[in-house]
Amino acid sequence: MGDVPYLNPDAAVSHRITELDIERRALWAGLICSIFGLTAGLIFFAGEHPALFGRWSVGWVSAVCGATAAAAMSAYAFRSILRYREPWLRHIPVWRQLLTGVGLILVHAASSVMTILVVFHLFQQAFFGLHFDVLAGSLAVSAVTGLTAYLCLVATARTSAETLSVVLGMFMAAGVLISMLLAEEQGWWRSMFSFLGTTQAGRGSFWTFNLTLVISGLVLAAFTEFLTRDLVLLSKAYRCRPALRRYKLARNLRPRPRVVRWCLVVVATAIIGIGLVPVNVSMQVHSGFVQLASVAMIILLMGTAVLLPGYPAVFHLMSYAAVGALWVAFILWHEWSYYNLTGFELAVVAIMFSWISVFIRTTAAMTRDGEERNQVVKAEEHRLPRMS
Repeated sequence: MGDVPYLNPDAAVSHRITELDIERRALWAGLICSIFGLTAGLIFFAGEHPALFGRWSVGWVSAVCGATAAAAMSAYAFRSILRYREPWLRHIPVWRQLLTGVGLILVHAASSVMTILVVFHLFQQAFFGLHFDVLAGSLAVSAVTGLTAYLCLVATARTSAETLSVVLGMFMAAGVLISMLLAEEQGWWRSMFSFLGTTQAGRGSFWTFNLTLVISGLVLAAFTEFLTRDLVLLSKAYRCRPALRRYKLARNLRPRPRVVRWCLVVVATAIIGIGLVPVNVSMQVHSGFVQLASVAMIILLMGTAVLLPGYPAVFHLMSYAAVGALWVAFILWHEWSYYNLTGFELAVVAIMFSWISVFIRTTAAMTRDGEERNQVVKAEEHRLPRMS
């Protein structure tokens, strides 16, 4: 569980995957999967005139083929490309590699299904009554499947903490929004967000909401690996600021990437638990997972100055401001009844995702600055012997 796997011990001798390699493999993936989509369309639409959306429609078959292509290409990209572009991935325990890979595969497959179904539903509304023949429907499925395979392979191959955080945020937002739209109980918001994950809200909302949470938890676990790697690299280059060296406490502080990692792992586990145990199954267990995630996030927010001492002062101020905003949101709900529980949950989610976004962007900026400094130092080292 130490930091050694993140330090790329064989980075210099690992097989190098270039950007051109990624594009070439992605184009091949798109071509192969488009043929797969064309074949599936010809089989499913034989003797039919499918609609754009609905059962056995062009959209439905495209979603199935697109999800299959997304899962297959994400698995291939993780196994054969990403693990060689990021050699440290091969040195973490196998079960963590599997967890990271499963998270990437599921989020790309689920995102593909949601995107394809939403787009075809909108087209169905725009072209009401339109039906395709066998060839046109099959070509549409082929195009969607090929494009999905291309995009998912490229996205997986170029995964980083920054890109994965964007994928996670968009996926969670889209999944929750779709579950709201699918809710059969229009007044769900008078109760709480967790109501969307109950059977009373409708089968569509139930499955969409809970699967979104479970997959988001797995993606957060995968994201934690990439973020921890960046934090470990930053911790190795950490030096106490000159202005603070006269303080003994400041001199003894060191970044704690493993503590940050475990806090995020706890949050990821809690999110998965919230999705697996809906509120109507067990209120106590469901609430316990919510409280577990809350405690882990509060530890992160309150402990940034100790856990991440090299970060800018304004980042630590924003962390404490986020804690204050959470407290104000709680008072507005619990003491003043300014809004209901759903409003409080919305406020908490907005505050937490805003802080996480700032955390990730700050970490990415510090990592890039460190890499640029290392390149300058190496360039100077190579130039000095020549001058001598």
